[in-house]
Amino acid sequence: MRNSLKMLTISLMLAAALIAEDKPKQADVRFSEDMLDKNIDPCNDFYAYACGKWMAQNPVPSDRSSWGRFNELAQRGEFVVRDILEKASGVRPERSASEQKIGDYYATCMDEAAIEKAGTKPLEADLQSIASIRSKDDLAKELVRLHREGTDAVFGFDSGADFKNASQVIAEVDQGGLGMPDRDYYLKDDAKSAELRKKYVEHVAKMFTLLGDDKSKADAEARVVMEIETGLAKGALDQTSRRDPQKVYHKLSNKELAALSPGFNWNVYIEGVGAPRFDSLNVSEPEFVKNMQEVISAHSLEDWKIYLRWHTVHSNASLLPTAFVNENFDYFSKTLQGTKELRPRWKRCVGFTNNDLGELVGQIYVQQTFGAEGKERTLAMVEALEKALGEDIKSVSWMGADTKTQALGKLQAITNRIGYPDKWRDYSTLQIVRGDALGNSQRANQHDFQRRLDKIGKPLDKRDWPYPPMTVNATYDPTQNNITFPAGILQPPFYDNQADDAMNFGGIGAVIGHELTHGFDDQGSQFDADGNLRDWWTANDKKQFEERTGCIKDQYANFVAVDDLKLNGKLTLGENTADNGGMRIAYMALLNTLAGKEPAPIDGLTAEQRFFLGWANVWCSNRTDAFARMLVTIDPHSPPKDRVNGTVSNMPEFRQAYRCAATAPMVNQNACRVW
Repeated sequence: MRNSLKMLTISLMLAAALIAEDKPKQADVRFSEDMLDKNIDPCNDFYAYACGKWMAQNPVPSDRSSWGRFNELAQRGEFVVRDILEKASGVRPERSASEQKIGDYYATCMDEAAIEKAGTKPLEADLQSIASIRSKDDLAKELVRLHREGTDAVFGFDSGADFKNASQVIAEVDQGGLGMPDRDYYLKDDAKSAELRKKYVEHVAKMFTLLGDDKSKADAEARVVMEIETGLAKGALDQTSRRDPQKVYHKLSNKELAALSPGFNWNVYIEGVGAPRFDSLNVSEPEFVKNMQEVISAHSLEDWKIYLRWHTVHSNASLLPTAFVNENFDYFSKTLQGTKELRPRWKRCVGFTNNDLGELVGQIYVQQTFGAEGKERTLAMVEALEKALGEDIKSVSWMGADTKTQALGKLQAITNRIGYPDKWRDYSTLQIVRGDALGNSQRANQHDFQRRLDKIGKPLDKRDWPYPPMTVNATYDPTQNNITFPAGILQPPFYDNQADDAMNFGGIGAVIGHELTHGFDDQGSQFDADGNLRDWWTANDKKQFEERTGCIKDQYANFVAVDDLKLNGKLTLGENTADNGGMRIAYMALLNTLAGKEPAPIDGLTAEQRFFLGWANVWCSNRTDAFARMLVTIDPHSPPKDRVNGTVSNMPEFRQAYRCAATAPMVNQNACRVW
């Protein structure tokens, strides 16, 4: 269960929640007219009209911080996975090697009694290794071990496509080493942030007491952790700035990296981490590495041992005894996100198994849920959306001929990964031991870390998926210029083979359009058809583009997320641009599919009305105020209500479909449009 480095893939959503205790009712999955709140005028608040009744009937479960249609779909898939894992967990001679791994991992995770009995013994080797550090020169060697086990400490190390030569994979050093979700949690001076910092220090101290330290020592140790992490945060880049690929690409030689923080033994780290030999790498944020030098110098060796000890227990808390699990939940879920109860153990173990052995589980999952027919249907819709986007690019008045040629070339070069990988990951060298829960997790982290490092210096393999096929999500990767649609999302309410074209184009069609349009948002537009960071725009066209994206930025910056906290229009710009563009492209594709024919209304709703309901339907959601507040800081996506209302208010087609007055709230008087 590793903590990953920055993901350059642009996602449809934040990670979906898992599952509820009782099996979902299949009858509730599909859209029906009864879901609409007809007491609300769709021209006044379309989201409330489409989702108000669903929201009233689906409060946030006590073990979640949010609940929406994504989660409903995810929970159905999770029940499938649980059945797979329970069947595989039985010790039978006929079990395959894959069944042994996923079954033993899950069964061991579920054996809470054995985990309680073991106590902190599984951490003893890690803690002893930290205690044995003799000088700051040894920090590099210790971080090699911790990073390989999946512990995020001081900085991050990984592999990734070279932005300027995307066909090749290079090493990457990135910011890291924080316990709280983002650097802003350490640096903001408002009362809420100060309160969360205070509670974080209390949480860290409680975790140290669970390791056996007395209260006074634990309190002092917690203050050390906060001081070191605050120091690291001061050198970190904010989330909005990290969206600009120009700000996170700095290709340096190994010697240049070492010169940024000479107090850290980079040679020992690079030679010991297990990567193929390399002479240069991407240092995402050189200022962070420079600042790291100051933080290392400012604290004693004993302080650093405290910090590493904390991150070891923090990273592994979920597979330690109940006292650690509960304390971890109290701060990171209850305090930060407003979640009332810890999810039952089986739900957590399903998630851990998916995370560590996802493509082993996924091979069985797709056999049961997704076949060649599903892939063919999805590809047909992708082709329809790509055709519509091509027509849109050709027709926009603000883009000149030269830039259009480049844009069309990029569109034509987009490749599609649908359903499941053509090449599955190889887990044959990964050892899963029944009865060793924490060891299984750490060995899985080591296996995946080595898999990623082995890519360094090799051509980029676009067959390697970013997540397993049961994931309810979709992404566009600008360095690969491809979209990924796993089997998990290609089901109702996103795609329904029993629904009409209008509903499907408003659902999965708009999602496909969303991902395609990411290639032409403020971030994706900086990469060319081959995935290279290259400016392919004329100066005038870039200016026109920025004026149009600026309109979207300003529009969403006026939306209130929770209490008096407004959205960050720059942080959410890419996703908002993709929502608006995706809907327009999907609407064009629907009209192309209907070929001038006007289908008969269904339940009194025209095809155009059902198209917009298809979009709203997938975003019906509830979330706690605490979670909403946290997401404003870290999430590049707008809240569901704003994704729906913000998008439709920019579309004259919506006004026409629902016969809205020109002054209606759902008609943006300064309508924004990029694509």
